[in-house]
Amino acid sequence: HEQQEPPTTDVNQAQPQTNKQTKKAKQVPKSKQNKSKKSTTMQRAKNKKTEIAQIRRDLQGERTISLTRLTGDTGTDDGERRSQLIWQNFKILEPTKATAVVLGSDHPDYAEGKDAAAANSAALFETELIPAGPAGVPLERLSTIHSHYFGSGFEKAVGKKLRQFVTEKFEYDEATKRAKAPPKLLNVLRKREARELINEELDHSFSVKRQMVEKPKREMVKPPVFAPSQMVFDPDMRPRYATTKMQPDELEERGGGFDGKGGGKGLF
Repeated sequence: HEQQEPPTTDVNQAQPQTNKQTKKAKQVPKSKQNKSKKSTTMQRAKNKKTEIAQIRRDLQGERTISLTRLTGDTGTDDGERRSQLIWQNFKILEPTKATAVVLGSDHPDYAEGKDAAAANSAALFETELIPAGPAGVPLERLSTIHSHYFGSGFEKAVGKKLRQFVTEKFEYDEATKRAKAPPKLLNVLRKREARELINEELDHSFSVKRQMVEKPKREMVKPPVFAPSQMVFDPDMRPRYATTKMQPDELEERGGGFDGKGGGKGLF
């Protein structure tokens, strides 16, 4: 009987089957992936609601609270997220300044939710549109600035599209796609600035005149009192041998005349 050789298996054919098996084993069902995503989103939403409720409790019974006090350190992730939540849900006065304050429940203009987000958006856009004047600001720049402070899309935070909001609150040029502050608002601000400059000038001139009237009289400065000098010439106190030339009184002290040899002969 002839022996039959065992069938040979191709290694290259068997290897892809093992790879397919491992891939199938590693693959996670889509249902589990969807459940994990839903759980993470739900956890984030829960944390967001908890933080908003905490901020609301901090504002209860208060008129205003400093924005920096509520946000804490904005250099950290927690501080930045808390700041964005305040921008989205609570009204802020002068939001871009260092003196920004969040309105508390005792303030008459207190607002929450979409109304607060709309008011904060309008105040934020005014800080860009008013200095720009008639030239206006591109709509894309407003969208970028808004997302920086709010941390979300405009429509999600305010409930309206950005173009619709700008058209209602300000002026929008469809050709150039630029937003502008209303001319009436610019004129009012210019008149206010001119009035403030005039008042400052009047206050300055009044203070100068008042200083001139109430200026105290200057007293004459008396010269300093010096001790009498010891170098004043006094004939009675002159030195005896200050010079080699003899004075007449010194000649008299020697007996007068010439007592030396010759008796003064030979002078003439």
